[in-house]
Amino acid sequence: MILTITLNPSMDYVYYKDTFELGGHNRVNNPTKMPGGKGINASRTILLLNGDVLSFNLLGGDNGKLIAKYIQKESFNSTNLFIEEDSRNAITIIHDNGKQTEIVEKGPYVDNNVEKLIFSTIKDIIQSTEEINIVSINGTVNSDNKNFYYQLLTMFKEEITRNLIILMDLSQHHLKNIVLDTNQYFPDFIKPNIEEFGELVGHNFTTKKEILHYLKNNEFKIPFIVVSCGGDGAVAKVDSTVYDVNIPKINVVNPTGSGDATVGGIAFGFQNNWKKEDILKWSMACGIANTMEKGVGVVDKETVKTIIHKIHLVPMN
Repeated sequence: MILTITLNPSMDYVYYKDTFELGGHNRVNNPTKMPGGKGINASRTILLLNGDVLSFNLLGGDNGKLIAKYIQKESFNSTNLFIEEDSRNAITIIHDNGKQTEIVEKGPYVDNNVEKLIFSTIKDIIQSTEEINIVSINGTVNSDNKNFYYQLLTMFKEEITRNLIILMDLSQHHLKNIVLDTNQYFPDFIKPNIEEFGELVGHNFTTKKEILHYLKNNEFKIPFIVVSCGGDGAVAKVDSTVYDVNIPKINVVNPTGSGDATVGGIAFGFQNNWKKEDILKWSMACGIANTMEKGVGVVDKETVKTIIHKIHLVPMN
């Protein structure tokens, strides 16, 4: 079973407008509305692939209750920890030939007491649910503790008696602090985009070729790294091999959540004990399939199966 962890969920609203007028009056049709947050989106993908997933979410206030209600409608298993401060909203506007404008709230603050409650709750869930063997930690947490996620990773390694596959889809200082060479523990998988990877290693990358050479010529203690490059595919390090991942061109409906769908595909592949190269191709197909849907993290399994044959992994010699 896969456990996804989302500590800053949102109620997502996606609007479509041919022309968006900044500072003007924009009348739109009703939005595509669904619960969001990276882990929830990944859970949605896993569910639609017929995977076995449990979604843990930190929810707050009336908005948190609304998110919980919508999650229940989607029929994937979830367990929620409720706090007082309201969960956030996230608004996406798709306009002017595919431009994407986002308004994302910061979300409820996680103080030291809530942090302790989160850690103990997650530990109890894993210890009481022996089927959980994959944990996917997704997205932000509104905390002043810059080592929050490394401390969570440490808890998994030191306080859980069975081996877990740990996937981490993080950014900014959260990502940087889990890949430090001085760390004792590392996740099994990360998925930064080009900009995030550049921030991580202190370089300004502009092309896939630059990333290919960097991954080839520098050692990382994380065995599976995917650097997403949008419409240009990805660069991936799978153990000791670096791949240029080439993807087909498609008509994009909504790119929001494609990275989350990719992570959902990664988790699903690990659940099925596939080779990492097969997991990589499947996950990329999930990300592409999501861009063809209006919903966030939504994929059609048959579409994924069709796309996967058009994805090519080119090893770098």
